[in-house]
Amino acid sequence: MTDIYAIQFDPNVLSHQQEKLGLEYSDNDTALEIIKKEEKLIVSELTLHYSQNIKYKNTSELQAHIFSDKRYKDYVERFSNILRKRNKSKIRFESFKTFREDLRTKSINEVQMLKHNI
Repeated sequence: MTDIYAIQFDPNVLSHQQEKLGLEYSDNDTALEIIKKEEKLIVSELTLHYSQNIKYKNTSELQAHIFSDKRYKDYVERFSNILRKRNKSKIRFESFKTFREDLRTKSINEVQMLKHNI
């Protein structure tokens, strides 16, 4: 991770860092979208499994079997980890964009102050 406070106003370095953080966020966001689709597959497979192998009284009981199944619990853990990773990368990316804008504003203000001998 880069210490953003150590970066000087070098547009090339800033652009490169923002792109790097943006791509990391994009990759993590894509992973999240993929795993969201996996839930439907797991629920379908477990529904079929429990429909064929276990007698249940109603939909609530079927859902209890599905949501307590190890495969579903493993999915929830993986989903949670991917979501956490995606959220952290989003925060880093958004924070860097804000930092970059603040740094740009500061540099512009310093130039204006020099022009007006303030």
